[in-house]
Amino acid sequence: MKYTFCLRGLTFCSLIAHAQGIEVVVEDRTAESQLEQDLLDQQEEILDLDTDEIDQPSSDARQPETSSPATEDLGSAAISSAEPPIQSGPLVDLLGPILLSLEYTGSSTAALKEHYTTDALRNKKVIGLYFSADWCGPCRKFTPELVKFYQKMNSRRGRKDEFQIVWISRCRDVQSYGQYFTEMPWIALPPQEAMGERGEKLGKLYVVKGIPSLVLLDDFGSVINKDGRNMIPKDKAGIGFPWRNPVASLYVSLVPRSVRFIIKKELGMLKEKTMGGIKNILGFQNKKKTATKQT
Repeated sequence: MKYTFCLRGLTFCSLIAHAQGIEVVVEDRTAESQLEQDLLDQQEEILDLDTDEIDQPSSDARQPETSSPATEDLGSAAISSAEPPIQSGPLVDLLGPILLSLEYTGSSTAALKEHYTTDALRNKKVIGLYFSADWCGPCRKFTPELVKFYQKMNSRRGRKDEFQIVWISRCRDVQSYGQYFTEMPWIALPPQEAMGERGEKLGKLYVVKGIPSLVLLDDFGSVINKDGRNMIPKDKAGIGFPWRNPVASLYVSLVPRSVRFIIKKELGMLKEKTMGGIKNILGFQNKKKTATKQT
């Protein structure tokens, strides 16, 4: 099977999909990609992140090419058929069991590699959920800035590699996903997850109204800051990163991690019981009203 991807000076040819990953052979095509980037730079406004807008091309976004059946195979090939180990924890519940990285295997080859979520996020103190898409001009402008900030934060003395970003793709097809991922040094949700139900739920959970959007979480999956996209230009040196509010900072510094985990777990169970009780009460009231009407 042969697939072609064009982006920023690179054309992906002779793409060989297999269970362990995806091998890509790359050759140069700078002129076409420069024209594409010039067109993208004309977009000024952050595009609304609406489900219908994702499915249908917007007048503010460039029109994507129609996905071919061969491109659809790429998404399934990125995920190994091997049975994953049992994983648990708030971040696994949030992001699923598998995350992907794009690793270059040579000067002109790259491969999508699977990682278990617990392994990929182990020892990470801050996890950024980056909602972004190739068709969004502001995203294409912000991503290089985010890459520099990401590398700077992970090279700090005493805090090396404590920051991880998980890309939540808003691309419209798997081919675009593959193109855009080559511009990112972090990990990502698999395309079918990001562009499916899980990605939609994450967008609703964090009230993502537009892209690019960067939501910062702690290692328990609790929100630190929902406005990372606007905080980075204001604090490029990352002096206040991850921009916790003062009360949260005090809580994190005074309460041991193990105790915070227990508290979060208990609060989660309490929330589930409360919501279950409310649903039962509402269900009972509805049944009572129905029975009254029938009599």
